[in-house]
Amino acid sequence: MKPDLNRALIVGFGSPYGDDQFGWQVIKKLQTALKNRNGVRAICCDHSGVDWIHQYQPPEELIFVDAVKSGATPGTLHRLSLDPSEKLTLPPATSSHGIGLQQGLAIAAAITELPTKIEFYGVELEQCDASNTASPATIEQVEKSTRQILKSSCLCYPG
Repeated sequence: MKPDLNRALIVGFGSPYGDDQFGWQVIKKLQTALKNRNGVRAICCDHSGVDWIHQYQPPEELIFVDAVKSGATPGTLHRLSLDPSEKLTLPPATSSHGIGLQQGLAIAAAITELPTKIEFYGVELEQCDASNTASPATIEQVEKSTRQILKSSCLCYPG
């Protein structure tokens, strides 16, 4: 097992607007639940798929959380497990954050080792306007996603 310091890195992307708050809200809940847990870092990033790399030290598990727009029903939770050896063959996605997560992972893979366990949690957004309120479907998925992430094998969360 790797040192306790690098058990997991959880990165939430987003903004303070509408359903785009999803990643940040999950991270806030995780920071509260995991505040005394060594080896787990939960951070918020805003407009770039590479902001997280500055705080990266190869963990056992890497988890990303963000709002997505794929055409699915608003509030749908997308959960993907990414294989580091295969993820770079996926088609690049358009991102409102500038450099997207696919490009960010490619950059990270070029400069350091990626963990064997990489997960992505994305909620299908309903609205992303100037309001400070997320939709009820997104708020429900914040709760569900937080519980699922806390059950992750590397977090060893007892609650």
